[in-house]
Amino acid sequence: MAIRIRKHSGSSGLLSRLSLPIFALIVTFIALFAAAASYILIRVQSDHSVKMAEQSMKFVYRNIEYQFDTMNNVAAFVLSNQSIENLLMNTYQEPYEAADDYYTLQTNLQNLSLLSLLNDFGSGNIAQQSYVVSVVLEPESGLYAMAPDHFYPTTGIFKNGDLQNQAWFQSLSSGKQQNAWWGQKTDSSASMIYSARKKASLKDGRSIGTVIVGADSRSMKGVFDNAPLDQGFHLLLDENNRVIYSERFDFLADTSQLPYVQHLTGTKGSLETKIDGETYRVMFETLKNGWKLLAVAPNSHFSRYTFAISAIGAATAAAALLIAGIWLRRIVVRVTVPITRLVTAIQRPEVVEFKEPLPTQRTGIYEVDELNQKFAAMLVTIHRLIEKSFTEEIERRQLQLELLHAQINPHFLYNTLDLINCRAILIGDRETSQIVRSLASVFRYGLNRGHTWILLEEEIKQVEAYLHIQKMMIDDLTFDIQIPSELLSATIVHLILQPLAENAIIHGFAERKSGCRIAISARLELGDLVLKVDDNGLGCDADQMNRNLRQQPVREDGLSHEAGSGYGTMNVHRRVQLHNGDGYGLRYVKVAEGMGTSVEVVMPFRPERALARKEAPLV
Repeated sequence: MAIRIRKHSGSSGLLSRLSLPIFALIVTFIALFAAAASYILIRVQSDHSVKMAEQSMKFVYRNIEYQFDTMNNVAAFVLSNQSIENLLMNTYQEPYEAADDYYTLQTNLQNLSLLSLLNDFGSGNIAQQSYVVSVVLEPESGLYAMAPDHFYPTTGIFKNGDLQNQAWFQSLSSGKQQNAWWGQKTDSSASMIYSARKKASLKDGRSIGTVIVGADSRSMKGVFDNAPLDQGFHLLLDENNRVIYSERFDFLADTSQLPYVQHLTGTKGSLETKIDGETYRVMFETLKNGWKLLAVAPNSHFSRYTFAISAIGAATAAAALLIAGIWLRRIVVRVTVPITRLVTAIQRPEVVEFKEPLPTQRTGIYEVDELNQKFAAMLVTIHRLIEKSFTEEIERRQLQLELLHAQINPHFLYNTLDLINCRAILIGDRETSQIVRSLASVFRYGLNRGHTWILLEEEIKQVEAYLHIQKMMIDDLTFDIQIPSELLSATIVHLILQPLAENAIIHGFAERKSGCRIAISARLELGDLVLKVDDNGLGCDADQMNRNLRQQPVREDGLSHEAGSGYGTMNVHRRVQLHNGDGYGLRYVKVAEGMGTSVEVVMPFRPERALARKEAPLV
């Protein structure tokens, strides 16, 4: 009975410990997913609305520019047409002799005004509108005497007397502007847009008149009708911020005092502003003639589906949580109760010690039944795996030794080959030969026929060849190698000294170009062999470097590391430890500040005969 109570108590604890975290995880996941999905949908919808508004504005912008370009083309035709030039430049003894030329020019201007018939943008009255093409003559023109004294905003030929006080006419006459644009109402209350350019003689360049091209502002209505804003409006403003066209404002209404107009800076962009207590987005772009086109739309237009998307996301998340909670309860109960019973059974010492078989339990859950059936066999397998793991660990360490041994910096090879090439081109064969011989020595002793151990004498030859090559690249580099003759026959782990010398050159002499010195020595210390590498470079914090050697783990990702990055010295340190034990390796020695770096390699002293014993199993 007590056993049954213990099982029930254990099952309840496991059930509660699984249910609450899993349900919290599911709630968090569904909430984050619903929030992210809603946010993405809202952003997509908002961005789509903004993009549609921008495309609408671009459509309006391009078509208005097209109409303005057409007006410019009409003016350019009048300015450059040789026939019109001749009519304007002809001279007459009597005014009546100019009648035929006057009416000929009048007819030409009337024909040009019919170009507006080609610009139907969907408005019903566009085909009935015509451009107003007028020529205002200077006294230098032969037709001046025939022209009316007063200017009327209709197609025709006029004298310039009425226009002398107009600001746009004065700007053209003074040369401040090459092309003047303005809006103006006619006597018939028509809203007109005008463009004016000075007419100069093609022969002598003197001013003979002004070409004025006008168009009814209603000709642009079709453009705006084809790109409407559902809840906003457009504004076409001249250089003085007066309305040329808008669905909300009257023609030539002054908008200079509107806050969002005052804040327009640059040639294009967008800003947010308050209009009647609601936030609006104002997008604007400047036309070639200096006028500004604005599209004003409320932010609610861009986020009109935000609430609906949020509500759908919340409802979906709630439904998903309800369904997940019901299924989670059923799944956890079916899994935890059999697992609790299984744990109670395997806690018995007789089962663990293979004295009794694991009790058979039919739960109806495939995984739990398989776990119950295979547990006994798994216990036996664990013992075997422990032995196998021990063997694999030994093999892994051996492979790691080979990997660390293979991590040689390839940049030295590339730099040396580049030096050989440059010297072969720039100087004679003697120095090139010397470099090649030194490089060959580095390779010969560096490869060492694949052996892990090498005589100290051969290691010295290898680092000496390396330093000879570095000396050719660094003009003021000197090195001194002092090894007692009785230590040359000692056997050491291969490739120890070169990474330390390379580290001194890369880091110690990084900012030093003269007086570079490296010293290599060896001694016996309490039965151990100590190899020492000194340099007079930048120096380092010996205590910090020793802490790094003790704390930095071995890289097991199989990647090579450059010697100068810190992994070169760590490579040497770990290889010495792996072959000789954790009591050996590198140690940095404190030196006076500014006196460089001193690093020592400590390893057991092995006479030459130990090499044969060590390498014998590899033969």
